Amino acid sequence: MRLSLFCCLIALFLLPACSATTISCPVGDQIITRMIDGQGRTGISGRVLLKADASPLAGAYINIYPDTISNLLGPSQFISAPTEADGSFSIELPPGTYYVVARKRSSGQASGPLATGDYYSEHQRIIARVAEGKLTQVDLEMARMKAPMFFKKDLAETRTDTGIRGVLIDQQGKPVAGGFAIAYTDDNLQRLPDFASTLTNQQGEFTLYLPGGGNYYLAARIHAWDMPREGELYGKHGGENPVVMKIADNSFVEGIKIRMTPFSGTYKEMKTQRPF
Repeated sequence: MRLSLFCCLIALFLLPACSATTISCPVGDQIITRMIDGQGRTGISGRVLLKADASPLAGAYINIYPDTISNLLGPSQFISAPTEADGSFSIELPPGTYYVVARKRSSGQASGPLATGDYYSEHQRIIARVAEGKLTQVDLEMARMKAPMFFKKDLAETRTDTGIRGVLIDQQGKPVAGGFAIAYTDDNLQRLPDFASTLTNQQGEFTLYLPGGGNYYLAARIHAWDMPREGELYGKHGGENPVVMKIADNSFVEGIKIRMTPFSGTYKEMKTQRPF
């Protein structure tokens, strides 16, 4: 496992523009390193396709994030023009490393919360390395959203000096990448969370920024919409009887571990206010 993670990190930071591969890391990240000559342009290009039948999707927007502070749900740093009829897009960017997400809203708007019937690139961490004079080739699969976003619209999207740092792990104690820690101000965890962390990295690490001290209860999710489905990893800090965490102003609680196990509750269509 350590060797695989090390190889993924080396691929992200050291592979040059001549590389033409997509590297799948064992913990969930996809690191895109396939590049072509930009002919004077630098950025990302590719196609957006429907996952169901691989047909092209026009009118989608590509959101580019520099990090996971907004959970890849908030405003992006860069946004493309709508995809063409063949699903193609191209967006110019400075050289760097970015997270790439695609969305298409029924309203036709480029931004705003997603709603039932909208399209999104499924929740995963697509990481693209952009080199000077090159276009990194990123193809994105889109699925139709069957239920509204689980998270509230105005979760914390900025760094604060109060919060919680920890790690998400599975039943075997292995890190869970691409998940969220979520916080509640009371012990009713069967509702929309009040705050959400950054996406967990390859080591399962998260940072959850809070507006101030207080009492908080923690859980962990993989997806950002609807209630958990059977088999989806889900967990609560403290297990079945979640424990309250007392956070002081201007301080961080460190080293929190949330163990995630396959959800075994009963799924109820569209019950987004009560996750189970």
